Amino acid sequence: MIKPFFPLVFFLTVMCFFPAISDPKLKNYTLQNQSGKAFQLYDMTGNYLLVSFVYTRCPMPKMCPLTMSLNRRVYRLWKKNSPTVPLKFLVVTLDPSNDTATTMKKYGSKFGLTDSVFILATGSEQTISDFSSEFNALGFPSNGLIAHNSKTVLVSPDLIPLKDYKDNEWKPEEVIKDLKAFSSKKN
Repeated sequence: MIKPFFPLVFFLTVMCFFPAISDPKLKNYTLQNQSGKAFQLYDMTGNYLLVSFVYTRCPMPKMCPLTMSLNRRVYRLWKKNSPTVPLKFLVVTLDPSNDTATTMKKYGSKFGLTDSVFILATGSEQTISDFSSEFNALGFPSNGLIAHNSKTVLVSPDLIPLKDYKDNEWKPEEVIKDLKAFSSKKN
C-alpha cells in the first residue's frame, strides 16, 4: 500500500531542500523625487543604481550623514574614473511621515547631492516599507527617532540587486571597482 505514495513523498521531500525560484528583479514602486514629482522604479531601467536608505533627522554621525557623504564620494570617483558607465543614485527615506520631497531636497543639498543623477525619494509609508523590505533595510520609530540599519545596494540596469554594502563600513573605491566589474561582465 505504501508504494504508490513513495513518488509523492520523495517529491515533497526533495522540494523542501530547494528554495522557490522567484524573479530577482525589483517590483515597480511609485515614489516621489525631491522635486515632488512621482516616478516609477522602472523609469530607472538602463542605469546602475546605488540605492541607500537614510532619514533626515538622524543624529548619528556614522549612520545617515555618513551614508550621504559616502554617496558623494562615490559620485566624485565615478565622474573621475567611470563616467561612461550609466549610474544613478537613489537615496530613499526611512521616515516618509517627516521626510517630504522638500525636506529630502534640502538634505541632499546639505551634502552636495544636487546633480541630476541623485534622486532623493520619499513616498507613502506603505510603499517605503515595502520597498525598503526588498533590501532588508529596516526602520522603526523609537523615542521620536527612527532606529534603523545602514544599507546601500548596487542594483543592475535590469533592476536586480547585485551587491549589498552594510553598516557604512564600505569604501567608495569598492563600489567603483564593483561597478566596473559588473559593467564589463554585462558587455
